[in-house]
Amino acid sequence: MNEDQLVILRVDSSMRQVGSVSRHLADAAMANLHAGLPGAEIVLRDLKAGVGHVNSAWREASLEAAGSRSSEDRAILAQSDALRAEVERAHIIVFAVPIYNFSIPAALKAWVDMVCRNNVDGATALSMPKPTYPKQAVVVLTSNHTKAGASDEFATKFLRHILTFLGCSDINIVDATGLAVDKNGILAAAHEKIQSICQNVASQNISAAAE
Repeated sequence: MNEDQLVILRVDSSMRQVGSVSRHLADAAMANLHAGLPGAEIVLRDLKAGVGHVNSAWREASLEAAGSRSSEDRAILAQSDALRAEVERAHIIVFAVPIYNFSIPAALKAWVDMVCRNNVDGATALSMPKPTYPKQAVVVLTSNHTKAGASDEFATKFLRHILTFLGCSDINIVDATGLAVDKNGILAAAHEKIQSICQNVASQNISAAAE
């Protein structure tokens, strides 16, 4: 990869392939970003097939110094290493997040655990190296009933904290929650928001590349 080439990572967390609103809106976000940044590399990560979970063997392997890990340790951490590498390379991350039971899908939480490996036990972000290129995030948040910002909604605050931890200095959330009330109106507003956000993200990256 060219060191100057932008990398856009898309992370889907809906367990549905057909009829998924979060995937539909993420498609729109990716199309808008591609239109503004046609030379960017696209990396796709779909969590529908599942992600490994933290267990005793995984935790022990993660605590070993890199140079001291056995071949078994490296195999256990292979998926975590791959997911972390995708995030580290990405300049822009697009998340498609349906709300399940008031929060994020289990597969996305498992992804967070795999990526934020050094923070499983509650370590602070002080142990994380600052990214040389601040990342930007576009989060598409969908639901039928739970409304973003409501007292029973726990996805938004968690995502903002985790994305800041991962080095995202610019976090944009597209609120497409409460679809059961006015699906057509909410989707229309979400598409307008996506277009505006993605145009802004693209222009910022074009300006940064020109500096």
